[in-house]
Amino acid sequence: MVRRRSSSSWRHPSSVGVALRLVAFSAAASLSFVAPNLQRRGPYCATSAVEAEVVTAATIEEVDYVLPVGPACPFRSDTMVRGNFDQEIAQVNYAAASKSGEFDALVRQIAAGIQPDRRQQRKVGFDLKQQGDRLKQLLDAMEDSQDFQVIEAYHIMEMKVQKMGAPTFRTVEKMTSWQGEGIMAEADGMMVPPPPPGVDPVALAKAAPSGQTPYQSPSSAPRVLPFEDANFDASPELQRFGAEYLKLSKEHSDLVNFGAKYKDFDEAGREFYLDKMREITKQWHEVLGKARRLGLKPGDAYVAFSEEYLSNSRLSPSDFRDMVDEVHEQLRQKAR
Repeated sequence: MVRRRSSSSWRHPSSVGVALRLVAFSAAASLSFVAPNLQRRGPYCATSAVEAEVVTAATIEEVDYVLPVGPACPFRSDTMVRGNFDQEIAQVNYAAASKSGEFDALVRQIAAGIQPDRRQQRKVGFDLKQQGDRLKQLLDAMEDSQDFQVIEAYHIMEMKVQKMGAPTFRTVEKMTSWQGEGIMAEADGMMVPPPPPGVDPVALAKAAPSGQTPYQSPSSAPRVLPFEDANFDASPELQRFGAEYLKLSKEHSDLVNFGAKYKDFDEAGREFYLDKMREITKQWHEVLGKARRLGLKPGDAYVAFSEEYLSNSRLSPSDFRDMVDEVHEQLRQKAR
């Protein structure tokens, strides 16, 4: 005979499964996040003289693609390459997706008041907690890294999902671990622990997207520079442009490598580095604008990455630059 539990034996029935759904669906890289609470960005409001300068430059001439900075930067630091963070997070997502059937079955039983098999319940809870712990490990490694590019990637990742109206990866991590702990505790007849501070399971349950989320796998298109040397052979004007472009590429690559010990810089050093990164961003904007005036279109691989990233993120090219600038301003504030 099937035993049914009282409604008080599970404290947050409406929240069960939210975190796993958010993580599991993140493996669907080609899906766009569509939800009623999707937040589109309004006009960018400068909050400092630095940001005002950036906005003024951006409004002079719009570009049609992402700039090769931030998440589109083709120059990858050694720490970023070794950490392979995009793929590692995608693997966590894949593991969650592979377990989602077992978890959904458990959720349906609990929601119906049916006592699940306790051994299966412990297994599901353990798997869920393990996924949350792994996600926390990755997020901690990114946030606490010495390397600027890794730190930047962490903050951009968090800001992007927030601007899309979704919970941050940190919230998903905390929610996932808490639910795993709760499922295991309930299976052992113990009290379910309270939710993590600042996490509202009921609100997340109501806001959770159905089937489509912004938690995407890495882009299928490679990160590359917009032009190749052969693009500059047609005329003396293009050759001069090519020299400017190659000089900027070298400076950008050197700056990425210089940021390997960013966390060790003092306040003045971090601000100096962010000033240089702001200048590099401004120069890329000018270079792509000049290329358009010269009739030079970026290569197919660069266009493919740009279109895929903007589509998945629900951003325009100017939104993309604003997001990168805003993260850099956040890091500037942290440096002080």
